[in-house]
Amino acid sequence: MITVYGADWCEDTRRSLRHLRRLAVAHQYINVDEDLDALHRATAMNGGERRTPTIDLGIGGSPLVEPDNDALTGALIEMEMLTLENAHERLGVQNVGDLERVLRTSAGVALLLAGGRLPRGARSLVRIAGSLLALTGVAGWSLAYHAAGVSSLDGPGDRPGEAHRATWLAPRSSASLPDEPQPGTEPAGSAR
Repeated sequence: MITVYGADWCEDTRRSLRHLRRLAVAHQYINVDEDLDALHRATAMNGGERRTPTIDLGIGGSPLVEPDNDALTGALIEMEMLTLENAHERLGVQNVGDLERVLRTSAGVALLLAGGRLPRGARSLVRIAGSLLALTGVAGWSLAYHAAGVSSLDGPGDRPGEAHRATWLAPRSSASLPDEPQPGTEPAGSAR
């Protein structure tokens, strides 16, 4: 089992945990601020330095220290804990970022409440629109985004402080995944 040594206040820890959840990879989180033994294990893996998150992939893998999403996904694929196809599929389940999910859910609930005050003919339409908007917020998936091949993940619509781009939407193919190696090529950084 993967063990994530981190701290609740650490943005990188929260991002890594969120990425593992999106990939549906089983993991254990240990807060090093609350567990002194875990802090000692984590610092031992980092040459005596306290760095969060430190992700122990278990037997056969070097610990990952403050990895970005690409490095974490790549390590999971390399350790055969996940296939590239599974990663694409699992990351495709959500195409609406966390901030946008809150906005959609709030706006949907507001439309549902406002629909009760409208004339009978408009009431049903506004309530249906509110229900659909709230459902896309709760589920984190939008049919319109899926059809257009876009996503608000990793942008300001996900976590503004962690955005990798300035635009709200981007093509879905820019999801955080390592490139698939082409037959007959060597991985980057390999020596002959």
